[in-house]
Amino acid sequence: MLFNRGWFSSFMVFFGYMMAVIYIGIGCVLLITKLFPAIPWNLKFTFALFFIAYGSFRLVKMITKKPESNE
Repeated sequence: MLFNRGWFSSFMVFFGYMMAVIYIGIGCVLLITKLFPAIPWNLKFTFALFFIAYGSFRLVKMITKKPESNE
């Protein structure tokens, strides 16, 4: 069989956690560093808060999700 559901399921769980960490990291980078000096501070602050909030939402959603049985 070319497609293994178990492997794909575990990969997608790992990918979900990785994306949550990436979103939170992007938000922290925008909030803390002086990257993109031409963009106004208010706009960077807004996007940083959005990325941190969305990454936190995804992380909480992944943590609280009940695993489905294979039956």
